[in-house]
Amino acid sequence: MLERIKSGIFAEGIIDFHEGLNVVLGDNKGSNSIGKSTLLMIVDFVFGGNTYISHNSDVIANLGHHDFGFTFKFNNTEYHFVRGTENPDIVFKSNNQYEKLYEIKVNDLTNKLKRLYELDSDHLTFRAAVNTFSRVWGKENNDVKKPLHSFAQDNFNQAVTNLIKLFNKYDAIAMQDKELRRLQDQRLVLNKAGAHKLIPKITKTKFDKNTKEMEVLIKEIERLGKSTYSPTGDITEIVSEEMIALREIKKRLLDEREYYISRLNRTKRTIKMSAGAGFENLLEFFPNVNVEKLQNIESFHQGISSILSDELENAKKELASKIDELEKEINQVIKKQEQLLKPDEELNVFIDSLIELSSRLKSLQLENDYYNKLSGLKDDIDTKKGKLEELKEKIVKEINKAINTKLKEINDLIHEDKRTAPELNLTYSRYDYKFFDNTGTGKAYINLIIFDLAILTLTKMPFIMHDSFLFKNIEKEAVEQIINFYNSITKQVFIAIDIIDMYNKETQKILEDKKVILLSNDKLLTTKDWRDSSKKDAE
Repeated sequence: MLERIKSGIFAEGIIDFHEGLNVVLGDNKGSNSIGKSTLLMIVDFVFGGNTYISHNSDVIANLGHHDFGFTFKFNNTEYHFVRGTENPDIVFKSNNQYEKLYEIKVNDLTNKLKRLYELDSDHLTFRAAVNTFSRVWGKENNDVKKPLHSFAQDNFNQAVTNLIKLFNKYDAIAMQDKELRRLQDQRLVLNKAGAHKLIPKITKTKFDKNTKEMEVLIKEIERLGKSTYSPTGDITEIVSEEMIALREIKKRLLDEREYYISRLNRTKRTIKMSAGAGFENLLEFFPNVNVEKLQNIESFHQGISSILSDELENAKKELASKIDELEKEINQVIKKQEQLLKPDEELNVFIDSLIELSSRLKSLQLENDYYNKLSGLKDDIDTKKGKLEELKEKIVKEINKAINTKLKEINDLIHEDKRTAPELNLTYSRYDYKFFDNTGTGKAYINLIIFDLAILTLTKMPFIMHDSFLFKNIEKEAVEQIINFYNSITKQVFIAIDIIDMYNKETQKILEDKKVILLSNDKLLTTKDWRDSSKKDAE
């Protein structure tokens, strides 16, 4: 829990906090601009928030950049840090006197707080958990109809997802979602490979056509097998796997050799194409032509041609060398074939027919295999999507039911006349928070408070924070019940409230006993009063 904050800008120097309810108490005049909201924003700042820097710029403008030393305590162990306004992205680990030892990032601080507060979900950051429920003037999270929105621009889907993570129900979704993305990535890779013709990609029509042709090929291969060469019909008696493989290698090498021979012939033709310009013939038709100038131009082009000729000669040598290598490989294959089978023209023709049919069959099988692979992936993706949607719906229903049950329970405690409880309608991508009796914005804030209390009690949410503006238009009897509920919670609750003499004695006593600081027109939070020059504080 947060134990204390120390700063040179505090009039009291140090502010100590405790377990359960922590009250920033204003006076009974309802004085503004005395520091109630500012202190809550500072609490948010030491918990890793950033709104203090932007919203409370008047503090920095009047007091200059300043540091906050702060201490958390867990299991009787204290953790001391310093964070300042000049470099708010940096936090310093410190000793108990807040002397800076070494610097860390703000993310390091919030990650440590996440571990210390035992927020279980690997997919939820500490700030995503607490920011929504730190409702201080200046933040954008006080829309009574959007209690899950941390900022006005948050989308509904992300807000619901964060809630699922807070309930520690997201891991199962993440696991299935990861598997779905893996399948989708596989399909994307196969589709791209097919588009670039790296693998065969066919349609259902072509698949059916291939299937029929494969049946014909299989029958033809079986027919050839039942020949004079193999009475039993076993092709392996005629042609070994090694022989078929050698034939296929030989065919590939021959095709490759033809390709390089074709390139060599083109190169040779290009080299021979450098003929004389024949400028003398031009004189017969154009007696006044400047032959000397044309010869100079031709000399330049011949220089270029000389360079290109060298490149072509080198290419010719490389191609000839490649062809020689292929000739050697072909001869080696022929020798291996001769070792396996004596020359037999009729048998060779028979083998060639088998190889051609087998090659065609293999090609068709490959096309159909990839088609089956893609079809199977599509089916798997559709199945996985269906299961994921079912899981999401199940989890959302469970969370929705738990929240609405708790909302009713808290609502009945706060409203003795058993008013209709607010209700959350939750789907995976959207939510709607309905309330019935209190429809005005001010009175509806009670439903925002009830919602936060429900989340605080149902999850491992470490704390909530409620500013004084939330209490302004709530019936005093309801506020008294809310204070009682705050006081029953062992988790830290930070509130700012004033004009407490309107509440009953029991409530006043709770607020007095639980206060961490009393602020008034004569007792400000900070060491300097700049209210005369700036009255923009919206407390």
